[in-house]
Amino acid sequence: MSQPIETPAPRRARLFQSLRPLTAARAGRDVLAGLTLAAMNVPQALGYTKIAGMPLVTGLYTLLLPLVAFAALGSSRYLVVAADSATAAILAGGLAPMAELASPRYVQLAGLVALLTAAYLLLARLFRLGFLADFLSQTVLVGFLTGVGVQVGIAVLDEMLGLPSDAHGTLREIADLVARLPQAHPATVALSAAVVAVVLLCRGFAPRIPGTLRHPSQPSSKSSLKGVMMGLISTVYGTGSALG
Repeated sequence: MSQPIETPAPRRARLFQSLRPLTAARAGRDVLAGLTLAAMNVPQALGYTKIAGMPLVTGLYTLLLPLVAFAALGSSRYLVVAADSATAAILAGGLAPMAELASPRYVQLAGLVALLTAAYLLLARLFRLGFLADFLSQTVLVGFLTGVGVQVGIAVLDEMLGLPSDAHGTLREIADLVARLPQAHPATVALSAAVVAVVLLCRGFAPRIPGTLRHPSQPSSKSSLKGVMMGLISTVYGTGSALG
């Protein structure tokens, strides 16, 4: 007697996998972790929005909506989905020649870039191209992040000194700030110096205190030195290209 063939049940999309299994003991820790992440990410996202040249309210959109989507569709409990300083700087550098920062035209272009990026990421997921990231050496990554850090640091010097600047380009911004340095706002300079002092003191004398948040795995000194040199070279090259 033949046995009936059982058809497999259709697979259903499982939502909120990272939250399962949800227990009372885990719920309290998850709420505390969420509050801690929000306290860190809200001002950070607003800062990245300023770097990207977008209206500040869009920083909240990039912070809240992707987190909800990843909580529903993602499966990792440790991955942080939020804005990034490197992509913000690249976005501003690419769109600034096309439209005025924070203008409606600029926002439209940024939205188009975001949609194109999402499409490329979806194609990369379908074709399983994640292995390409393995070809990026640590030296290249350190150099890239160093170059972005140098550019971002120079870009925020005007706000740290209380000297709003309309200059574009790294060298032009430095020249403009040096020329107007005697007009610096004393209270703003004092607050900026206090923040920098707290960061350096925490790193040197109390590394357990999160003066700045950094990845626990530090690169070797040799790769870091190469990366810093590559970052500085890329910064100077990019500045020269912009001026030319």
